[in-house]
Amino acid sequence: MSRRLYSAVMFVLVSALGGVLVAGLAVPSVGVAAELAKAGALTVRALPREVETPPPAEGSTVYMADGSVLTTFFNENRVYVPLSEISETMRQAQIAVEDQRFYHHGALDLKGTLRALVRTSSGNTQGGSTLTQQYVKLALIDKAVADNDKEALAAARDRTFSRKLLELRYAIALEDKLTKDEILERYLNLAYYGAGAYGVEAAARRYFGIAASELNLAQSAMLAGLVRNPVTTDPIRYEKLALERRNNVLDVMLGQGAITAHQAEQAKAEGFDRSRVTETPNGCVSSEFPHLCSVVEKTLLQMPSLGGGTTAAEKAAAGRLLKRGGLVIKTEIDPRTQRAAQEAVSKYVYPTDPVIGLMTMIEPGTGLIKAVAQSRSEIGDGPGQSYWNYAMESNLGGAEGLKGGSTYKMFVLAAALAKGFPTSRSYEAPAARGWGGERFRTCDGVYVADRDWSVRGVGGHFDMYSGAANSVNNYFVALQQDVGLCEVTQMARTLGLNILPLKKKDGSKETLDESWNSAQVASFTLGAREASPISLANAYATIAARGVRCDPIILSAVSNKEGREYEVPSANCRQVIPAEIADRVTDILRGPFQSGTARAANIPGYNIAGKTGTDTGTPTIWTVGFTPQLVGAATLTVDPKADRYKYLKPENRSLTGAPVRNGTARLSGSSGGEAGAGIWKPAMAAALAGLPRGQFVKPTPIKVATVDLPSCSGLNDCRQQLRDAGFGVTISKVTNSAPEGTFLGMNPKGRAPQYSTVRLLVSSGPAAPPSSSSSSSSSSSSSSSPEPQNTPRPGREGNE
Repeated sequence: MSRRLYSAVMFVLVSALGGVLVAGLAVPSVGVAAELAKAGALTVRALPREVETPPPAEGSTVYMADGSVLTTFFNENRVYVPLSEISETMRQAQIAVEDQRFYHHGALDLKGTLRALVRTSSGNTQGGSTLTQQYVKLALIDKAVADNDKEALAAARDRTFSRKLLELRYAIALEDKLTKDEILERYLNLAYYGAGAYGVEAAARRYFGIAASELNLAQSAMLAGLVRNPVTTDPIRYEKLALERRNNVLDVMLGQGAITAHQAEQAKAEGFDRSRVTETPNGCVSSEFPHLCSVVEKTLLQMPSLGGGTTAAEKAAAGRLLKRGGLVIKTEIDPRTQRAAQEAVSKYVYPTDPVIGLMTMIEPGTGLIKAVAQSRSEIGDGPGQSYWNYAMESNLGGAEGLKGGSTYKMFVLAAALAKGFPTSRSYEAPAARGWGGERFRTCDGVYVADRDWSVRGVGGHFDMYSGAANSVNNYFVALQQDVGLCEVTQMARTLGLNILPLKKKDGSKETLDESWNSAQVASFTLGAREASPISLANAYATIAARGVRCDPIILSAVSNKEGREYEVPSANCRQVIPAEIADRVTDILRGPFQSGTARAANIPGYNIAGKTGTDTGTPTIWTVGFTPQLVGAATLTVDPKADRYKYLKPENRSLTGAPVRNGTARLSGSSGGEAGAGIWKPAMAAALAGLPRGQFVKPTPIKVATVDLPSCSGLNDCRQQLRDAGFGVTISKVTNSAPEGTFLGMNPKGRAPQYSTVRLLVSSGPAAPPSSSSSSSSSSSSSSSPEPQNTPRPGREGNE
């Protein structure tokens, strides 16, 4: 009989079934007629798409760069496999207990179905469905769950007469469209086998640690026996019942002639090996790298190509696809680099310490996030755990930002060089200076420093190289003043820094533009505004990539098993500053690692540049360093909930004296010696091992024009005119016969290199008469003019 003829016959049979039941089997006619009326409008070919096609409910897998699995996401742990990848014994066992004549009858096994329908219409539900009918029911339930459709789910689980009749009609239509093998394949991939395993492949891995293609007779019989009561016969929890059920299946197979008595005996002799039970990771909590995994997950939930976005509804839609769409998610996460970062952090700061340690790594020129490690490496709210990903932006799980300290001096350097200032731009930087009332140009006016604002640090006469190496606070405040706050903050924004918006008086948050306007304060160069570690690392990556800025990314590709590609966030790499400017910043920033504040973190044999930073009061310290291949930002910061620790009060959040490693050590607050040598150095050394030792590009010489100096008179007039013309100004007191405070002139006179520093000479008065104990040599040297020195004078360094 042809399939079309068979379908027609079945349609007539099903349509007449109600009459047969009423007339021949003494079923209450009113009840049956009512049930038939509910389903009567449906035709035999009204087949829902979800019944005809494979089930969508398959988990997604996230792969790292080396092909290893970071985690899986699923509501139902399922791995869809073709029938050819399911062992023959598994197919036989499932058919034996569910539908012995599956390959010999159509959708309707008339005798069993009539018996079931009679008893169901009388209120006594009973099985009797064919394997095809069972698949229809499972497919409808699966689709309702996928759509979060409670009404459809209730209808799919309904066991009334009309529902069974509807499922039968669907089954008849299905057998007209699919082969028996195709139906069996779908059934074996959709059925629930207990212990969270959906489908035979997931079940084989869960209980036996093997693929479905490797299942032997005993294992196949056990799985086949689970389908009817997967909760109460789960061998992990109910081993005895599971073995009894397995033996029953073997007896059924023996009775049907599917296996021999010897095969049955051997299979029954096998026990259940618990050592082979596997747990499939689900979500980020069970991942080796939970917080890095969380970055992946949150990125996926915000991808428009997955239906995601920033709203709760959009994230929920993407989440459903993530957990049911069978996505293949590829990242560029290097597990070796991530392990190196995590090991370095975990050795230096323990999870329950009142200090949080971080290491963030990013690849210059690509934006690829290579590592995100933190001392509280587990996700949760228990001791030593955290839901916050302290390195990331808030939309990716980040907490409050951290002030960058002197790492922000890099932005002043870049802005100064972009404006044409030579690296020889020098200033006399006292160890302590009051800046109250000083004026700093902004984008739309002037910022006047608070009357009591003063800055302390290293004292001496410095240019860009020595000022950066020694992280001289007053040098950079002076340089920032001459460059302009507008240029400095715009450079920071251009390079990729994302500062956190402040709250306004009305309780709302600043817009992005408002945030950058409010950041134009004199203390910006000292790291006065909060930013995430990944943002600061990325800004330095722009310098390392010779002016090419990329947005941080973590995904390389997302697709499904049908080959559909989903668009992933782009790094959007573009040249934002000239390469020669970035090269010169890099050259200057080699100083801190060679002989300056980061020298304790230097790795011999590598070209390294970067900067240290300490927030005022030492609640946070940094070492940000880079090679041509990798940028790393190491951070130590006081736990934001400092009041939970006895030694720390919220008003005194300082790392100085803070206990780490369960109280076996205490911090001093040294950015280069602790964040640098303690975390940055071991993490970067391990990550760089095996990579080519790249070379920085040597900056090209700057050709500086010589220009006329402005005509001026008097100290204040000359100072202002010189600064307006772009010159640096430093005031030098010299011994002179003129009264103290007398303006003596400029050095050089007449003409000078553009944007260079001009010394204004002021008399300190006549030399003091030599004492009787003074030597003639010291007396003769007292009248000479002091020369600029690139060595620091002793002083307390406030911001490294």
